[in-house]
Amino acid sequence: MVERRAGRPRRLVQLAVLMACAGIAWAAPASAQSTPRAAMLEQQGWQAIQAGRFTEAAGAFRQALVDDDRNATAHLGAGLAAYLLQHLQEAHAQLQRALELNPRLVTAYQLLGDVTDRQGDLQGAIDIYEKGLAIAPGNAGLQAGLARLQRESALQARQRQALSNHFTVRFEGRAEQPLADEALRILEQAYWRIGTILDVYPSTPITVVLYTEQQFRDITLSPAWAAGAFDGQIRVPMRGALKRPQELARVLSHEFVHALIYTLAPSGVPMWLNEGLAVAFEDGGGAWTTPLLAKTPARIPLDDLTQSFAGLPAGAVPLAYAESAAAAEQMITLAGGIGIANLLRDLGAGVDFQKAFAQRMNMSYARFQAEYITGSGSAPGR
Repeated sequence: MVERRAGRPRRLVQLAVLMACAGIAWAAPASAQSTPRAAMLEQQGWQAIQAGRFTEAAGAFRQALVDDDRNATAHLGAGLAAYLLQHLQEAHAQLQRALELNPRLVTAYQLLGDVTDRQGDLQGAIDIYEKGLAIAPGNAGLQAGLARLQRESALQARQRQALSNHFTVRFEGRAEQPLADEALRILEQAYWRIGTILDVYPSTPITVVLYTEQQFRDITLSPAWAAGAFDGQIRVPMRGALKRPQELARVLSHEFVHALIYTLAPSGVPMWLNEGLAVAFEDGGGAWTTPLLAKTPARIPLDDLTQSFAGLPAGAVPLAYAESAAAAEQMITLAGGIGIANLLRDLGAGVDFQKAFAQRMNMSYARFQAEYITGSGSAPGR
């Protein structure tokens, strides 16, 4: 199984809930100029984040800031909402503004550090965490985040690179060179195979980082079942991978699909669709899902699979992936690869999922679920 970490970072959602429960957002006075309307909108923004409605939250914070641009916690909320929507440039600007207004807003340092890391500036992220710790030296979240970034920085200093036309693979030592070369070969094949189906060919080189198992767990914080992660870069634990060529090809092609989806829709894609497409386009076509669905009559509603699978019981994770793949394959049958790519572009442009689905699939999302997911009692697309 592979965990995509770019969509809705579980750790940040948990942080948002903690912030809200602590009353950071609405229990404390926002600013001397805060109006009752601004305070109400800010409260609505935090409540929307707690409920996972990130677009709604961004709109509420945006309106609150129209009334009160000097409200540091509203800028913090706007920055968090933008990050959760993968609007990194906006998130960076909002969080910087929050710290300009209130340099002691410790949570903003952690969020801004994470945003900066996601933007590819690892040293900049370390500097931000260190500034936060100068304000709050005992903050456990800042300490843990800084330690993780420092481990990644030390690893990067030891790493080599292998390049192809569309990928950069980072690996630790000369002994890993054959693995890096094989990874590039697999990824280039996936680039052309999947690109031909969707008519999508990312032009910016994609970075792939090869880790030991322990490095992968330490740096990505992924669940134990995850075989890879994508958070703007493809990250995969690869010790012994050359002895398992089929698994290597499966994981790398799966992760490339996440990267490709991200180029079309950095946000707005339900997790079941993101993971379902990744499994459907795996090397081997997700063949492992067929026997699992055949022997498992129960189905998880797709509406329960819109966010990270990391919150599911471990025993339910394989079924979530298999069911998502079956749904994605049925969508490919209905609309073709180009239709799927256009659906993803719609989502990336902010179109509501159900509206985009109806337009590109030529049926409502409700009908799709009734006829292809639960109506026949059999796995969709099988």
